[in-house]
Amino acid sequence: MTLIYAFRDEDGSWHGDPDAAVLDPVTGAGTLTIPPGPRRQAGRFAGQRLHVLYAACDLEAGRTSYRLDDGESVQASWRVHELLAPAHRLLPATALAGPPAQPRPRPATPEVTLEFGDPHRRYRLTAQPAQEGRTQLTVLVCSLDGVIHGELTGELDPRDLKDIGRLITAAASAHPAPEPPGPRIPAATAAGVKAAHPGAAWTAEAEQHLQDAHRAGTGLQQLAAELGRSENSIRWKLHGLGLVPHPADLAGPAPAQAAVTAPKQPRAYTVEEKRKTHPNAYKPWTDQEEEDLAARCAQGVLLAELAQEFGRNKGAIASRLMKIGAVGPAAHEAQEFGG
Repeated sequence: MTLIYAFRDEDGSWHGDPDAAVLDPVTGAGTLTIPPGPRRQAGRFAGQRLHVLYAACDLEAGRTSYRLDDGESVQASWRVHELLAPAHRLLPATALAGPPAQPRPRPATPEVTLEFGDPHRRYRLTAQPAQEGRTQLTVLVCSLDGVIHGELTGELDPRDLKDIGRLITAAASAHPAPEPPGPRIPAATAAGVKAAHPGAAWTAEAEQHLQDAHRAGTGLQQLAAELGRSENSIRWKLHGLGLVPHPADLAGPAPAQAAVTAPKQPRAYTVEEKRKTHPNAYKPWTDQEEEDLAARCAQGVLLAELAQEFGRNKGAIASRLMKIGAVGPAAHEAQEFGG
């Protein structure tokens, strides 16, 4: 993709990525004059005439095009866009004529994100309000080095969540995961540390047994059976004792120590690899992006074009169109798509 990847200001300083590896030996150059603009909207380079460089390069693309002084419009890299915005930008939604997007109410129910991890996996579940009272669920499963091993997305009635959870639990019991290799604490040592009933308080003996067994490599299923608790309870207790990480961002790298102890996993695909085709994959939507999406949908842009323009796959675009109640041909496509 051809992008403005660097520019020089009137003081002679370069900004952006002037040393970026370009994919095409033929590069372009031009000038871009930034208007002064209102004081509260003026950026760092307002009123300057910049010398810009653009070429095909493997950088993250922003969704903003900048009109050069010779009239040519060139898309900027995300880093360049962050430096120049908001003083001078030409969004695709404002470049084309079309009916304004209809005002839409903001969802009353907030987005909910739950995360936890164990020594081998990290999990994130995001629940967002969808149309007609439904909830959109997205589940992402990663290894500790950021490799995606599973993802699940769909919409359902929140009243069905409990029963679906029971089905998943039953399926997991019918197909238990194999325990990781390694030494184990004999089951006989668990005598006297098993919980008397679900939700019972942890005793000092139970915590000590959990620490010893975990360090010896005992798996979650065995620990849960020995201590009379759920695997989820074991995970959180291990985290509370500082024995397993609690990742803040599934798309980011895991702590170095946890990555060393994690077993090797077969390579699947990473967030970075998915962003080569969909630059905004797994990124949260901003209010401005939703407004731009609604406007472009109202202008008649179809689902495939919206996916390319917003750097996300068709499923993500369809789901978001349904959530914000957009109007236009792409919204009809979204209903047929299953968004």
